[in-house]
Amino acid sequence: MKKFMIATGCVAAISLSAVGFSQFSASAGGDESPNDAGEAPSQAEEPTVQAENAGDDWFESLPFKEFELDVEYDDDAEYDADYEHEGGAPEAEIEEERDGKEIEISGDEALNELSGILPNMDIDENTNREEIINAALDAFELDSNYKELEIDIEFLDGQEMEIEEG
Repeated sequence: MKKFMIATGCVAAISLSAVGFSQFSASAGGDESPNDAGEAPSQAEEPTVQAENAGDDWFESLPFKEFELDVEYDDDAEYDADYEHEGGAPEAEIEEERDGKEIEISGDEALNELSGILPNMDIDENTNREEIINAALDAFELDSNYKELEIDIEFLDGQEMEIEEG
C-alpha cells in the first residue's frame, strides 16, 4: 500500500486546524528529539529508537495493522497519513501540502505524530463508515469540507474497510 502511495505521489489533501498544523509543523521541524536521553538519534538508529520510545508500544493497542488516510480539499491542500505494523517495528509516513508548501515526514517523526492521533480513534471492525470518517477527521483535526476522502484500514482480524467519497 505504501509503495503505491509513494509511486503515485500524494493523492490526498487537507486543511489542518491551526492547532493540528502547529503540532505537525513542530514535529516536522526536528526541534524535538524522540530520544528520551536528550540525544539526537543517528539516521540509522531511527526505526529502533522509535519502537523503544514511542510511549511504551502505543501501537500494540490499535485494532488495526494498516491505516491510510488521504484527504483533498478544493484549495489544493492535501493530507496523507500512512501507518503499517505487520510485526516488528511499525512504519509511518505523513505528507501535507498547502499554500504551495509540502511537508513530508517519515520514520520516527511520523510515528511520534501518529502516536498522539491513532490511539484516539475509537474504531474497530464493527464501526460503520460514517463513524470511521468522523473519528478520522476528529482525531487528525481535519475539516469536513473535503473534496475527496479515502480511508483504507486493515484490522487485526484481517477484515478490510475501504471508504472513498468525493
